[in-house]
Amino acid sequence: MSIFTTSTNSFRNQLPGETTVLVTRKHWFVLFFPMLILLFLAFMPFIIYFFISSASWYGIISSLFWFLVAAYFLILWSLAFYNIMIYLLNTVMVTDKRVIENKQEGFFRHTSNEVELDKIQDITVKVFGPFAEFLDFGDIEIQSAGAQPKFYFKQLPHPQKIKEAIMGLKIQ
Repeated sequence: MSIFTTSTNSFRNQLPGETTVLVTRKHWFVLFFPMLILLFLAFMPFIIYFFISSASWYGIISSLFWFLVAAYFLILWSLAFYNIMIYLLNTVMVTDKRVIENKQEGFFRHTSNEVELDKIQDITVKVFGPFAEFLDFGDIEIQSAGAQPKFYFKQLPHPQKIKEAIMGLKIQ
């Protein structure tokens, strides 16, 4: 399964004759730690149950305990859904005419930034740390001649390949 996907679908504000070259999102490692924390938190009620189940007063509050556990799991499920939604909806698209960043900042708030390929002056790739080097993810900074001078795309997989794809389109 490739991180880069080719899309034949159209998207909002697509220009006439514009084709999508690649679509990518942040590296999966960005989602790993929030999901690991949520998994750890999912075991907490069972650990608490292990300690309080033998207490003499547990029979009195057992119904309340399991109701609170159910509410707790509902909150954890919502947090997992939120993290996955933010991960999946934050995308970077490279077309034959521009680079577009769709950034979901919450349930009901999103922004879309774009830079035309002919306005790109420089692209810098930054890879920080051994995990980023080993897993091949990093940041891309695009210097633009447009109204917004710099664009930052953080924690993208294979940043050097993305840079090469953009530079290859810019030369054409």
